Amino acid sequence: MLMKKICSCENWVAEQFGVKTFDSLGYGDFLSFLEMHINQLPHELLKLFVSDTCENSYALACMSTNQLTALVSQALSTLWENETVTKQMVSMLLMRQFPSVNFEVVDNGSLVNLLDAVQGHKSSVTSKCVVFSATVVGKNYHGESSSDRDINWSEMTTDRSEMSHKKSTETVIAKNAIEVLLKSPMLSDLSQWSHWDLRFAPFLGPLILWLLNDVNTKELLCLVTRDGKVIRIDHSANLDTFLEAAVQGSSFQTAVHLLSLISLVGGQKYVPLSLLKCHSCHAFEVMFRNSVEDIDVDGNALYQSVEASSKPKILTAKMGSEFSKHISKVNKVASILSRFVLDCLGYLPDEFHSYASDVLLSGMQSVIKNATSAILHECSNIEQRLMLHEVGLSLGISEWINDYQALISNSTSDIHCTPVSWSKDAKTDINARDHGQDTLDKSPIPEANMVTRHVASQLIEGCTEIIGIVDPEESNEESNTGCLANSLQNVEDMDASLLIESIRRDEFGLDSSLSDIDTCLLKKQHARLGRALHCLSQELYSQDSHFILELVQNADDNNYPENVEPTLTFILRDSGIVVLNNERGFSVQNMRALCDVGNSTKKGSNAGYIGKKGIGFKSVFRVTDAPEIHSNGFHVKFDISEGQIGFVLPTVIPPCDIGVLRRMASTDTRLYDDSSWNTCILLPFRSHLSEGMALNSVLTMFSDLHPSLLLFLHRLKCIKLRNMLNDTLIVMKKEILGDGIIKVTHGKEKMAWFVVSQKLQTNSIRFDVQTTEISMAFTLQESDNSYIPCSDQQPVFAFLPLRTYGLKFILQGDFVLPSSREEVDGDSPWNQWLLSEYPNLFVRALREFCELPCFRNESGKGLSSFLSFVPLVGEVHGFFSSLPRLIISKLRMMNCLLVDSDNCEWAPPCMVLRGWTEQVRDLIPDSMLLEHLGLRYLNKTIVLSDALAMALGIEEFGPNILVRVLSSLCQPKSTLISMGMSWLASCLNTLYITMLSSSGSTSISFEMKEDVRKNLQKTPFIPLSDGTYSSVNEGTIWLQSNNLNSGFDGEHKIEAFPNICAKLRTVRPSLFSTSFGTQNLNVTFFDNITHLLQSIGVQPLSVHEVVKLHILPALSDETMANNNRMLMIEYVCFVMLHLNCTCSDCFIERDHIISEFRSKSLLLTNCGFKCPADTQIHFGTEFGNPITPKMLTDCVNMRWHEVDPSYLSHPVNESVSSAVMKWRDFFEKIGITDFAQIVQVDKSVVDIRDATFKQVMWDGGLISAESSVKDWESPEIVQLLSLLSESGNLENCKYLLKVLDTLWDVCYSNKTTGYFYPKSVGDGHPFKSAFICCLCDIQWVVSTMDIKLHYPKDLFYDCETVRMILGDFAPYAVPKVKSERLVKDLGFKTRVTLADISDIFKAWRKSAMTPFKARITEEANRMNFHIFLTALVSLEQGFHNRVIKCLTDSLLVCINLLLGPEVINPTVKADQRTENSIITQMTKLYAFIWNEMASSKKKTMEDLMSGPFIFIPYSSVYDHNDAVCGTFVYPNEVYWHDSTGSVQQMKEFHPQSNSSYSPINKSLCNIYPSLRGFFVDECQVQEAPPLCSYIQILLQLSTITLPSQAADKILQVFLKWADGLKSGLLGVEDVTYLKECLYKLEFRILPTMQDKWVSLHPSFGLVCWCDDKKLKKEFKHSENLDFLYFGELTEDGKDMVHEKISVLMKNLGIPAISEV
Repeated sequence: MLMKKICSCENWVAEQFGVKTFDSLGYGDFLSFLEMHINQLPHELLKLFVSDTCENSYALACMSTNQLTALVSQALSTLWENETVTKQMVSMLLMRQFPSVNFEVVDNGSLVNLLDAVQGHKSSVTSKCVVFSATVVGKNYHGESSSDRDINWSEMTTDRSEMSHKKSTETVIAKNAIEVLLKSPMLSDLSQWSHWDLRFAPFLGPLILWLLNDVNTKELLCLVTRDGKVIRIDHSANLDTFLEAAVQGSSFQTAVHLLSLISLVGGQKYVPLSLLKCHSCHAFEVMFRNSVEDIDVDGNALYQSVEASSKPKILTAKMGSEFSKHISKVNKVASILSRFVLDCLGYLPDEFHSYASDVLLSGMQSVIKNATSAILHECSNIEQRLMLHEVGLSLGISEWINDYQALISNSTSDIHCTPVSWSKDAKTDINARDHGQDTLDKSPIPEANMVTRHVASQLIEGCTEIIGIVDPEESNEESNTGCLANSLQNVEDMDASLLIESIRRDEFGLDSSLSDIDTCLLKKQHARLGRALHCLSQELYSQDSHFILELVQNADDNNYPENVEPTLTFILRDSGIVVLNNERGFSVQNMRALCDVGNSTKKGSNAGYIGKKGIGFKSVFRVTDAPEIHSNGFHVKFDISEGQIGFVLPTVIPPCDIGVLRRMASTDTRLYDDSSWNTCILLPFRSHLSEGMALNSVLTMFSDLHPSLLLFLHRLKCIKLRNMLNDTLIVMKKEILGDGIIKVTHGKEKMAWFVVSQKLQTNSIRFDVQTTEISMAFTLQESDNSYIPCSDQQPVFAFLPLRTYGLKFILQGDFVLPSSREEVDGDSPWNQWLLSEYPNLFVRALREFCELPCFRNESGKGLSSFLSFVPLVGEVHGFFSSLPRLIISKLRMMNCLLVDSDNCEWAPPCMVLRGWTEQVRDLIPDSMLLEHLGLRYLNKTIVLSDALAMALGIEEFGPNILVRVLSSLCQPKSTLISMGMSWLASCLNTLYITMLSSSGSTSISFEMKEDVRKNLQKTPFIPLSDGTYSSVNEGTIWLQSNNLNSGFDGEHKIEAFPNICAKLRTVRPSLFSTSFGTQNLNVTFFDNITHLLQSIGVQPLSVHEVVKLHILPALSDETMANNNRMLMIEYVCFVMLHLNCTCSDCFIERDHIISEFRSKSLLLTNCGFKCPADTQIHFGTEFGNPITPKMLTDCVNMRWHEVDPSYLSHPVNESVSSAVMKWRDFFEKIGITDFAQIVQVDKSVVDIRDATFKQVMWDGGLISAESSVKDWESPEIVQLLSLLSESGNLENCKYLLKVLDTLWDVCYSNKTTGYFYPKSVGDGHPFKSAFICCLCDIQWVVSTMDIKLHYPKDLFYDCETVRMILGDFAPYAVPKVKSERLVKDLGFKTRVTLADISDIFKAWRKSAMTPFKARITEEANRMNFHIFLTALVSLEQGFHNRVIKCLTDSLLVCINLLLGPEVINPTVKADQRTENSIITQMTKLYAFIWNEMASSKKKTMEDLMSGPFIFIPYSSVYDHNDAVCGTFVYPNEVYWHDSTGSVQQMKEFHPQSNSSYSPINKSLCNIYPSLRGFFVDECQVQEAPPLCSYIQILLQLSTITLPSQAADKILQVFLKWADGLKSGLLGVEDVTYLKECLYKLEFRILPTMQDKWVSLHPSFGLVCWCDDKKLKKEFKHSENLDFLYFGELTEDGKDMVHEKISVLMKNLGIPAISEV
């Protein structure tokens, strides 16, 4: 169903644009277009394609497609040749090129598609002027640094960032950029050199992308390093320039040419490393000699001293002195060479240090043995040491690794470059030259082997003791050669048979005089040698037929008589093969060499012999067991059938019949001369080869005798094959024609080759060869007196064919081969040098080939033919795989292509254009093409393959050429104006047609069309109605349309917005008025231009599109907003009016437009232009706002943004019905509100403000990586509440609560809950949103009880439930809230709990450090009086500590905090009902606690018992004339009732007592008569005071009464004590305490007969009690004697008292009179 709708949508789009199919629009197929632009689809459609993934999608940074393609293309042709590419390999490549960026190859991308795209560009790798270092650095030399490297991110993204500065007024075009870059020094950072970001980036984009896409010049070659730099390298570098720079001692030039060479040949993998090292050795030898000469030291003496240092035992004292002197000079030379290496490495990028070090070290070590130590010693800073450490770790150089270990283990904090000893066998300390500091201070003597090999030969002449330094291999060879020459001279005239016998005897020990033991031992040695030779013969060559080529080689190496055509004849018989050769014949040296291995007579010759191994002839043993040789008197065979020693052991045999063999070679006997065949070799087949099938296989061996075999043979001119099995004769004869053409006749057929050769001076690469010659042969086929190329693969020759490597032409060279002669030795410096010379020869061959007579009048044809031989990267493999790149690089640098002109002019590939037509040439004449693009038209007769054209960097005609011409014409624009509208229209028509079709043979890909479209969008070629030219990127451009006003309802038209009409940029109508052919052609012509303009973003002029493409972008322009206020207002009016119409497009895109408007547009407010997404904007009263928020914000200086009423003043509103409502509806959709805005935000769990919920989630283990949180926030509410809370403005806070009460249910009630989602799917867990937490966590609500602000949760909601308990004394929130949801959400208290009571008690205990006193007077204002009452009532409310403390403070202020009884001021007392109401309220409080504590009695009592909580008034009389004081006490400080009446006695005599120490009111039965069960049973209040506490009561009583008045109460107390003593309640300690108190002066509590209060203190005399009336009378008036008085008692009472208190009196120390 979805695909069906997509198909319908595709048809509809095509219909809307007036084309048959969507492909005609130039965007490819519809599905591909959707895939590329899927992120631009509306959200609803995006869901259909990407399911729920779009919900979690995020912006991704991506790499330019062109840059990635170029990078992978280079890697395919260098690092990954013949490998299967994986995503991991691509990721590793990106990591190596950009090490500080972690790239990820996403799974939704197709690697196959990437590689397909890359394959299309692979052949053009060599045409790019940019090389990425990661593709040329070999894996073995790549050592990743641990340091992070920055990378230029701006060049890794496809979108160019906006420049913060103004564009330069200077005309900047590509030509200027190239000129600037070409002036840059080598190895300079091109971005920094050219100030690219400032001068060129605004016009040409990032440097790397511009170089990859738009630059194709032979002079500019760049390398992108992994640290992001783009450095220039030398495009002309080669092996010779490297050697020249190194020999001259220029470290900079050496670095330039080494780095350039690596890049040019395709990377380290293809660099001729062995040859480089050979050149490095030669260069260091020269530098060594030059340095020695520069310091004026005699070279021979220096070298002799150096060599002598290895043999100290022969040094004399005199020589020691000279030795030290010269060694000091040597150290200076070593320092110079070390500095050269360090400087050279310093110029190179980091990734090339290891490879360069390997090359340079190989050279330096050839002259200085301890080169690595010397280089380390020369380091002058820590950076150089670190560089060597990295190289050492990469190459395994122990000295540098050890220094690294020493560096990291250094315990000192100051790490500096200390000198490092570079010589181990030290005998003498010397001083060396300085480098700023003494970097070679006291360096020891270097090891002796510091001279070159050629110097060693000089030392031989002067000092025989050190002759051992000469290469032993060379010495042995020279010695053996000399001995052999003497031996040959002695036996030169010896008979052949005698020579053979001497060889058998002298070389193999075959002597009849040997003993049996010696003979047995000799046989074992022969058998062992024979087995080794057998293995060598069998394993050396992979093919049996190789012996034929070896015989041809030997024949070509032979010497021939004059006037003889060197000929080699093979005769194939059923019994074997006969080989005839008309050479001079075998010499004694030849025969001796044949009887040996590796001792060929051709070794050491500089004539260029083919064979040098001395084992080639042994290959015949693949087909025979006993080959025979008959030559120049020698008649021998080598028979292995009797033993493996037969490989080299000659056996004399009878001569053969040469005449029979001559006749056998041909039926025409006249052709033969008996004396011409001097050598005959017979190869009798082994027994198994004589059979039928085996003979056929032998016949196929001769297939290697190809005519090309004769091309490069030195002497041999003719090869014949006589097949006696089928009586046939094949003759191959070489014929050398003029102009480099060589023909070889092959029977009746003739084959031709174009051969070019070049003689080379070998210099010092091979000492045994002075000159050599290399050749190339191009296979041709004759056709109509001309030649056509043969593109078959051809073998590589080393005079004889080796094997094919993928080349289309033959390479010939004196290559060094392994023993098998089947492969070129890739590690040979000689071979690498030969390979480096072939590109020059190929380039020379091009011109010579085109000058052949058959091509002189058809140069284009000849050039096309020759260029078909050019190998492409990837076609050639093995040792020669780098040759295509070298050849193509050479071709790109030279004028190798013909331009289409009458003068047969030549031009380099980068300056020609192919694929053009005559129509194109008419549109862009030659002069215009050359002036603006620097190109010439390629000769139309030249036919090239697309791959070759791309590789050479030839420009292909296509849309990009036309775009570049347009872009150039626009600089300056006057040039484009001069071309006229007709030319511009034709150009655009051609451009559109070219984009829809194919150019030449290359199809225009979708990616290419996208690049063309982007370039057109930034090119100012579109003519506008105001006479100017502009581009789409500079702003939307419009095409006139007939449906202009369809986006408005009613009479509204776009003309009602004159400011907008003046701003719209429309295409000049004259572009479509140019006449072009017939009417039908005109229609098609203009349709093409229209479609092209629309494809790059030119829009049909319609109201809806004006809103989308013009107004929405303009509304975000701050500059325009500041400069054109009316235009910005008109824009918004235009959008509002359009969105209220019935536009069909708005049904789909309305939400998108509103979203864009909200997020980007600027609205006019009372504070200027503001964006709704960045600033919270609100309605003013003009837009129907029911509240006045500014009344709140102005008083606290809070900025409050309101929509400017100017939008209502625009003239268009006059014709709009209900304009205010429509404006309000429009603004509400973009987020404008009446009051504070609440926004939903995504958070992490840690940001949730609801701590309780968050803890629950953590404890439940619900939080995971997939968890998400959606919360509500209001920054405006936070700011407003904070300001109001700080200001303390009660009236504004009341108004804020009123505003919230008004809007809560409609606007805010659904914003109080956020949701936590443990996983990506499933239901969420609700929690309190940050918005409601903000309202609850700030003090901003006004209370009825005070003038302070409170937390909402600390105030009560004014409801009946609270009033029933607290009445008017509760702190209610004001004003009274009407919204029940608001009451619940803010947390106003609606009931009283025990927790509230517990909290108030705790707070009071912390606040009141002294006894609490309440003092109420009429002088206290009524508000403070209510504060006092509220404090008492709050025992039932549970205020939080902070609020309670504030209230307590206010309470203490109200009642004259902590006033003592002595400072009470006289006041007018309050009504008794107030005090009684307090006691009543406290009674309710304790009753409430008693009733509610049933379910949590233990906890409630623990909370109460944690401090004083029982309130008792100081006032003992409840009268309105008395002041009231009180305090809170512990339960053990009060009691329920006093049975002695002492306390009641005090009330009677002193009812106004208010002392804080007074125990009068600690009896609770009179204060709370109904709460005995609560206090006594629950609170453990004692029924009566403790016995010991009575002494305090008596003390207080004694202060207010006379003894006579209180004597009976004193008696009651003593009786209670006596009962306690008797019952044990009064213990010994208690008695002791009472006794101690009674003996104190101040405890005057004992009443006496004299009506005085006394104690037992001695100052009062003797105090006793009366137990005898007579004695009492007798001593009644005695001084210092007094009797206790307990009132008037009856006789029974006296007896009772005497009985009960006698024991007590005795324990208290009060004596009876009778005891005195």
